[in-house]
Amino acid sequence: MSQTIREYVHELNEEIRFLAGGYVFEREGWIEKDGKQVLYAVGHAFVDRACCGTWGCRYAFVPGYMIQHQVRKNERGLWVSEVEPIVEESSKQEIVRILKEKEYVQQVQFYEPGVSIRD
Repeated sequence: MSQTIREYVHELNEEIRFLAGGYVFEREGWIEKDGKQVLYAVGHAFVDRACCGTWGCRYAFVPGYMIQHQVRKNERGLWVSEVEPIVEESSKQEIVRILKEKEYVQQVQFYEPGVSIRD
């Protein structure tokens, strides 16, 4: 596998908890950018056990350009796809604009090379 290709685990409707709250991806979608398919997941994060009160937000996570969709299942039985992270700032800005308009999310996060994706 190329160094620029990363694995993305499809974790829809699986609540991930952390010390003060959690997050869940509700669904995935695609948009086209520069002739490539951009994979994104829409979810919500929430803080429900913090000293400062509760809050939440709706967001999108962009793993990257789709290379191969659902190529295998991992040890937890979840589908794994291969993606190429998006690194160009101008492309990221345009994707943020599109997703905020299309999905009504407050923020858009991108997979960052060098940071592992949970599996």
